[in-house]
Amino acid sequence: MKRLRLFHFDIKTYGNYGDTLLFETVRELFEGFAGGDAFEIVQSRQLRDPVTARLVDFINENVDAVVVGGGGLFLSDTNPNQRSGWQWNISLDLLRRIEKPLIIFAVGNNRFIDQPDFEDPFREHVNLTLEKSVFFGLRNHGSVETIKPYITESNRDRVTYQPCPTTLSSFLYPDLFRDEIPHERRISAESIVGKRQARAGFDADKIYADQVDVLAKLSGEGWRIESVPHARADMGFHDRLTERGIVDSEHVLWGNRDVLYQGIEYFAGLPMILGTRGHAQMVPFGMGAIPLSLYVHHKIRYFATDIGHADWAIDPRADGFQDTLYRTINEAYERQPELRKELAGVRQGFFDTSMDNLSTIYKNLTGETVTPSFRALTPQERRTAARAYDSSMRFDKLEQDNGRLKRELNKARKDLEAVGGPRKQLVPDGLRRRLRPLRKRLMGG
Repeated sequence: MKRLRLFHFDIKTYGNYGDTLLFETVRELFEGFAGGDAFEIVQSRQLRDPVTARLVDFINENVDAVVVGGGGLFLSDTNPNQRSGWQWNISLDLLRRIEKPLIIFAVGNNRFIDQPDFEDPFREHVNLTLEKSVFFGLRNHGSVETIKPYITESNRDRVTYQPCPTTLSSFLYPDLFRDEIPHERRISAESIVGKRQARAGFDADKIYADQVDVLAKLSGEGWRIESVPHARADMGFHDRLTERGIVDSEHVLWGNRDVLYQGIEYFAGLPMILGTRGHAQMVPFGMGAIPLSLYVHHKIRYFATDIGHADWAIDPRADGFQDTLYRTINEAYERQPELRKELAGVRQGFFDTSMDNLSTIYKNLTGETVTPSFRALTPQERRTAARAYDSSMRFDKLEQDNGRLKRELNKARKDLEAVGGPRKQLVPDGLRRRLRPLRKRLMGG
């Protein structure tokens, strides 16, 4: 069996735990497939950075295929650009120049409720991306159906379902997973209602207050209430919980360079979570927790529907929201052992689908049929992976700084040349000072 060399367009960050874990689980899923003999991710770059001709040349000369994803990449106002119309920042011309097959993996349609439609060149770009792909997998059936209208009709059957790898954590980290946990009244909470939701009519203050009231009522009835902020934006809700005096413990999952696997270990023992982020559903679900959510984004209902519980995506704008939330939490508690078994079966289905998809990808790239199998990382390999993740993110940061300063330098040169400035002034003093420490870092100084 030939081990294929893959390039990965990803997002490495400690600022949002879902993204921190997501792209590492993509890598581990590919590299663990077929006992580790089928795929190897040999290089990666931040997908939101502008793709250059030099990078395309590197890809064409050094790898067998390119992985893009996962994540909610089909979104126009996160990393806005006129090169693609979505988060992958590659122009149509450079996309055409990529000679290696693409693998679009566990990507989501991340448009918010009532958000404006995608603008050009999104439709042309997404169709070209699909045409150059051997696999085009979206992370929920809602995304599959809502992206199809942008796809040329003859290619729509090529849009397929690939669950987010974070939902497979019990298979990726079997030594951390717990088949059984205590049946206890314990729930963790995370919440963010941002500007995009506000534009769609969601009232953040009221939604936060309603959640806090319900959690306070549960606390008074003997429940253990925990707070698990996934990103800085979650801290506003976290502060409201702590100010109410009902938080029994807090688990901050952002801004920590050691956090990569900490969330996984925490969720392994958690019975239930209430959240508004997509990965505040998917990551806990992947380790066996019951994910209850507020329907503040289409992706929330997409995922809840995929696991057979659309009723767990509760609309905070509906009449009687507090009563519905309180009742849903208590009903989930009463059925906790039964629901954990049910969700384990759903998770097994997600894993089987993923193994079949990886077999399809390998066959499409090589013509060779592979029997699905998987080898998880050992604890020692996980520690090595965490160090590699951190080193790769530091390198990406240097590349980003270098690219940004080069673009500023080129603009400054053009501006000065346009007014006939002397060559010795082509690098402004302020920019020259900013370049010095970058040069030192790149030279190892």
